[in-house]
Amino acid sequence: MFDEETLARARAAAAAWEARLGERNLDDAAVGGRTASGIPLQAVYGPADVAGLDVDDIGMPGLFPFTRGAYPLQYQAVGWSNQQVHGYGTPEQTNARMKALHGQGMEGYGGRPVFNLVFDLPTQEGFDADDPVARGRVGQSGVSVSTVDDLDRLFDRFDLDAINASLIMADPSLAILAMFIVLGERRGIAASELRGNTMNFLYNTFHMDRHGFPPEAAMRLIVELIRFTSREMPRWNSTNLCGYNIRQSGATSVQELAYAMAVSIAVTEACVAAGLTPDEFLPRFGFQICVDSDFFEDIAKMRALRRMWATINAERFGAELPRSLQARIHVHTSGAALTAQQPRLNIARAALHTLAAVLGGANSIQTSAYDEALTIPTEEAAVPALRTQQMIRYETGVTGVADPLGGSYYVEWLTDRIVEEANAALAELETEGGGFMEAWQSGWLRHRIAQTAYEDQERVIRGERIVVGVNRYRDEEDPEVPVFAVAPEVEDDQVRALARFRKRRDAAAVSASLAKLAAVVARPGELMEAVLDCFRADATLGEVMGVFRAAWPRGSVY
Repeated sequence: MFDEETLARARAAAAAWEARLGERNLDDAAVGGRTASGIPLQAVYGPADVAGLDVDDIGMPGLFPFTRGAYPLQYQAVGWSNQQVHGYGTPEQTNARMKALHGQGMEGYGGRPVFNLVFDLPTQEGFDADDPVARGRVGQSGVSVSTVDDLDRLFDRFDLDAINASLIMADPSLAILAMFIVLGERRGIAASELRGNTMNFLYNTFHMDRHGFPPEAAMRLIVELIRFTSREMPRWNSTNLCGYNIRQSGATSVQELAYAMAVSIAVTEACVAAGLTPDEFLPRFGFQICVDSDFFEDIAKMRALRRMWATINAERFGAELPRSLQARIHVHTSGAALTAQQPRLNIARAALHTLAAVLGGANSIQTSAYDEALTIPTEEAAVPALRTQQMIRYETGVTGVADPLGGSYYVEWLTDRIVEEANAALAELETEGGGFMEAWQSGWLRHRIAQTAYEDQERVIRGERIVVGVNRYRDEEDPEVPVFAVAPEVEDDQVRALARFRKRRDAAAVSASLAKLAAVVARPGELMEAVLDCFRADATLGEVMGVFRAAWPRGSVY
């Protein structure tokens, strides 16, 4: 990056600076320290530290390899999308929260409202509200949805072709998308006109302690959703490569990046094996990334992610379309970093996380509310989280240029180092873990992440990693804050609504559609049309997922 004369002057200046420090040992870990991922740091960085960097790897915003941003002008042209999470209780209750926050200025690209919808645990597992396994959990950690009628109430007074709907779902991703499509049909809106995204992260059992389909079956469902949306829903983002949950499970930022990239490679290989071409589906993939409390490491991680995504898809898979190489990044600020102790300090934490997301070039951001370590956010807490984004956008001036930290000796060095570390972690996954699918099946990945989580928690306990308000600067008593609670009658309301739904439908038509789906599942081939027919016949989510569970018994070992 610099000629030899410039480098010689820089090295001389660094030597003079070091001499001024006297006897201090610059190799001491206390000087410079380490990032949260354990990358050793110097006390200061200069031209000599980036002398070996290839300027082509840095490039310019909007140009390959997109290190400096997916788009040329970044926020000067289009702001990031505000995507706050919604979901609790009944569809009507969540609908009311959606309307309230939309009125506070929450918007996405082109002024369209974006609704990130989180579902309760029974819905996420694919069980109806009246299933015995759902007892006590209906509506408690998200909105309860069992039928297309539930979705209709959830989106009451919202035009489906005028919003972006983000359906946060794992195993039932294909089914919940089919329900949304059928709702659109009932309102006269074709699937091709719907905008939004599905998580499609049926792979998350490799790092989360939950039941899930065997890896081969999960991958079949992932690919089927991608196939259908790529060919029938040009405005729909099919797959979320979710580093966020990996990080929240205890992984480092480097592991988050490496393992999310491993998922992208495995899914792309499976799609190609199913007859899709990379440029057919890659433009509709996106990343959900965690931004935690190591400010510069997370900024550099986002820059490294864009470079790795572009390079892998171009060199390994031969993708050619620019949109196949432009990683689109949604940031969810870290929930695990928020503390139950002195919870209002979380406002500052989330603000710093959000600022890092902006400086890293996120395309959309969800800012965690300060009370999320305690409860589903109250509206009183959700609005300041949204206002945090608005203040950063309009008051700080950081959106005035694209990639304002580009050219920083430290940021460029750290970006390059994270790429190296993540590629090393990918290589370890291939050699020691046997590749992503084998490492998922065997528990190799889960063990790696669990070990990292344990070691980090031990550092907090020993006081080596300081968490303000937890192991340093504690108050005698933690202040009380309002805690959101879901009314206990929610479950009874949902069960009664489901009973009315079952009573008025054509039971024979439902049984026939489910039998057809079971036959389709039993043989290789496409699934989506049979799933759609089930919901057109008024099957419930639990009934459709029951067909899948019968074919592919789920376990917690995957």
